[in-house]
Amino acid sequence: MKRILKSGIIALAFIIIAATAFPTAVLAKEYEPRLTAPSGEPYYTRELNAYAQTGYGMPNCVAYAYGRIYELNGEAPKISRGDAGSWWFINKNNGYYEYGKEPRLGAVACWSNHVAVVEAVSESGAVTVSESHWGGNYFNTKTYYNMYSHYGQAFYGYIYTYNPSESEEEEAPLYKMEESYFEPQEKNCFTALEFARSNNQIMNPNNNFILNK
Repeated sequence: MKRILKSGIIALAFIIIAATAFPTAVLAKEYEPRLTAPSGEPYYTRELNAYAQTGYGMPNCVAYAYGRIYELNGEAPKISRGDAGSWWFINKNNGYYEYGKEPRLGAVACWSNHVAVVEAVSESGAVTVSESHWGGNYFNTKTYYNMYSHYGQAFYGYIYTYNPSESEEEEAPLYKMEESYFEPQEKNCFTALEFARSNNQIMNPNNNFILNK
């Protein structure tokens, strides 16, 4: 009995030490959906964002998607060039990330002239994305029941850019939300003018980049 108790104490001590030294290896990190506009995080500014550094920052769908991937993975995305219509083919031709038709958290949804990031997938199959629009909304979220209806554009599929830890994949594969939480309409919308008049330091660069609506 004493031997069993001693073994249990040692095992508990080991877990506490491991959790302190390697917290990510013991505790699964939950996926945190972005439902509000970025507000100065370096992933979306000239500090780390490849598009912002060349003058094509937000509002811009590719600049936003680049920043969101960076934010989720903690490392620069492998796709760092091209407009929205090119991302699907750049990834496919270079073998950067896996891709397919199934929505997954953190994946980049690709249309013929737009990209967005999957933030939630409901049990019914509804997909909530976060996105930005060149010359339009700085940021918004939308829920779709049919991805092929988005702006009347051709839908290519999803690029699986998000790399969750193994423990996260096993314990929390989806960020569950109530069906009524999202309506299939824009949420948290900001026009470029409204955002420029705010106190946020990220502004819309005045340039002639390819439209990514």
